Amino acid sequence: MSSAWILKTPQMREAGKEILLREALVAHMRSTRDRQILASIAGDERPLEDLLSFFASFYVYNYQGLRLFGPDSESSSPDRKTDLEREERRQLELEIRQLLGNTFREEVDIARLVSEFFVTVCDELGLSASVPQPPDRLCDLVVEFLSKIPSDYSPNASIDFINAITGWGAEFRRDLYAKASGLKESALTLRDELIREHEEEIIEISTLKRGIVRIRGQLTYLTAPLRAEDLLPDVLDSIVKSAWENICARGQRLAALKIAHEIRISFLDFVEEYVDTPTTLERMEQELGKKASEAFGQALIDNPGLAYSIISAFVGLPEEDVKAALRQKGLRDPVELGRALMETEHEESVSEQKEPEISKEELENIERSMRMLEKIEKALNGPVKGMLRARGLRAAELEKIGIDLLTKDESTLVGIEKQVLAELRKKVRVPPPDEMQRLIDLRARVQSGEIGGLEATSATEMIQRRVHSEAVNSLRLDLVWHLIIGVMTNVARVVETYLRSKHDLLRIRAVLKSIYEETEMELQYLREEILIDLLSLRIYEMKCVHPELDAPTVCAWLHARLSNKSLTAAKDELLSTPSPVYEGIVEASLALDRLEFNNYAIAYDVMHRFLTRQRLAKARREELALEDKRREQEMLLQRRKSLDVLNFIYTKAHTVFRVIGRVGTRGLEWGPSDDMKCANLLAFYIQTNRGRPVCKQCGATPKDGVCPNHGRVYMGVADDMDNLSVFVMRAMSDIKEGLMGSTAEPVPWEKARAIVQREISSLKRQGRISSKTNIRELLPGEINNIIGPRIASLIGKYFNESLQYAARRANLA
Repeated sequence: MSSAWILKTPQMREAGKEILLREALVAHMRSTRDRQILASIAGDERPLEDLLSFFASFYVYNYQGLRLFGPDSESSSPDRKTDLEREERRQLELEIRQLLGNTFREEVDIARLVSEFFVTVCDELGLSASVPQPPDRLCDLVVEFLSKIPSDYSPNASIDFINAITGWGAEFRRDLYAKASGLKESALTLRDELIREHEEEIIEISTLKRGIVRIRGQLTYLTAPLRAEDLLPDVLDSIVKSAWENICARGQRLAALKIAHEIRISFLDFVEEYVDTPTTLERMEQELGKKASEAFGQALIDNPGLAYSIISAFVGLPEEDVKAALRQKGLRDPVELGRALMETEHEESVSEQKEPEISKEELENIERSMRMLEKIEKALNGPVKGMLRARGLRAAELEKIGIDLLTKDESTLVGIEKQVLAELRKKVRVPPPDEMQRLIDLRARVQSGEIGGLEATSATEMIQRRVHSEAVNSLRLDLVWHLIIGVMTNVARVVETYLRSKHDLLRIRAVLKSIYEETEMELQYLREEILIDLLSLRIYEMKCVHPELDAPTVCAWLHARLSNKSLTAAKDELLSTPSPVYEGIVEASLALDRLEFNNYAIAYDVMHRFLTRQRLAKARREELALEDKRREQEMLLQRRKSLDVLNFIYTKAHTVFRVIGRVGTRGLEWGPSDDMKCANLLAFYIQTNRGRPVCKQCGATPKDGVCPNHGRVYMGVADDMDNLSVFVMRAMSDIKEGLMGSTAEPVPWEKARAIVQREISSLKRQGRISSKTNIRELLPGEINNIIGPRIASLIGKYFNESLQYAARRANLA
């Protein structure tokens, strides 16, 4: 079952925000869509601890996009991809379950201990709440309850207990939420941006760290839950004073605080039963909902004056916000609200024994039908009868006419009945008689309670009942899930640990980019040192957040995140492969379990492995990029070789001479741009055709090396002189064919060769090229800058002369 929140926190009121991860996780757990997806993946029932671990992995994988395996592990096969995704989810769930350990069970116990502390304080010190200074007995109670935390619990359990009783935890979360919602610092150096706290990304972890700093004076990992003797006198006094201020903030509402925590204790006992019992989210929600209906229903009936205070103390929201939210949903009377909760619990127990008689869709259809009937009846008794009375019809006769008139066949109506029906049709749409009969019968069945036990007298009453019922049900579920929010702290910290690694990896990649772009080795080393410093901070932070983890596990987890491996594979690699710390000295792995967590060597080992892997990956990418570029250039060269460079002249000649009779010669002449294009094509032609077979007698260039006219007798290897001659011969022949048609005789090979020799001799006389120039093997500069432009100009002159001849032939010259 799912419903909208009524008792909303600031984050819930701002759509799209998921800063406070406890609330975000619970919101997704309450979502119908997420439950359907989760049920399709999770399958069978699970104990609550395993269910929460699975949901945390589902959230991290589906909503945060975190992947354990890198892109290299992906396959194009859909089946392989599905198997990989399933394995990735399984590994992620196992990792989260390992990090979570027994902390969820311990958190439930600590939450009960917190509630017992408040109940005890209210019982023993309730009358002293108006005193500004805390009584001595409060210090004794703090010491006593700290000693009740089992020594084998997580060392952070005592920090969570102190944060809860003092109100520091709520204070830290409010401050961090405001910081995350505000403007971000922008004018920071690369190092400052990388290694600053980024508290707003990990609210629950930051809350824990702030608690440790306030209690211990600095961030340090704990080895066991704190006892009174572990605290400095000033720190203990500060805890007692803050706890007293947190209690006195309730003023005269300590009775409500006590009732709320007594209810919480009963709820936590109920939750503890599900820690080892296989269940589903729906079943847990349903059972806790029954408990909430019973406990809060009776509490509100017995204490109507404290109703809003009880709910406020239970959900941790201001009393005014609770009152406003309930009144907005029409829940104004605490006693009626309590009875409604009790009735909801009774209705649920009855609904388990029999199927519901009416669905929500059917109820909405009944509401629409009754609204339609009421609208017709109101129009009939109001404006219609009033207008007819004003026209002089007898009031007594009109009063006899009721809604049943519309169930009769129109042909049977007489006199005044016809007038009433005619006027009524002007006001509203009147259904056919059989439909009217159905509506009247439906209303009678509803009023008698025959349908679903509704017993409503009007559609308005039905709507009010439905809205009221939905509001009460939403409130009941709000109470359930606000309780779950309170015990999701350690689950949220595990999820935040993964999110921290995701954000850090993005920042690290930005630094890597600057390292690769930097040419000075000293600056590269300095930036690598920044990354090692960052990893040192993260290793120590993770030990503070998860103090029960040993050094190999912490380092392996960070190595897994940096290397896209599972935790097991990363741990095996760290313990079985040579450490970069000993590079060039000895091939041995680092003895992680013998080093302190803030040891530089640990961070150097993990980060150096990452940087080495990134350098190799970058080299592979560059090699692939060069290979792709080389392959692309080869393809481009092959494509160029397959092109016919003389196609430009052929196309120009065969189009210009055909249209000259219609448009004249203007704009069709061979110009400087054509000279440049032709010269470039000539240079490319010579470059790509050196050494090909050519017939020295006729200039043919057969691919198979056999001239169709002379066979193999005159075949030779083409040099630059031959290629120039072939180019001129084919260009002039194409121009001549375009002018005179297919009957034109091609330019002879001897003439083309003589033209080329004449132009080269002219260039030598002019001093443009040396007399020692080897015509058979020209230099690129000679082709591109001297001979190419001269031959192109010659071809252009021949083209323009042909154009003038064509114009005279068309009587245009």
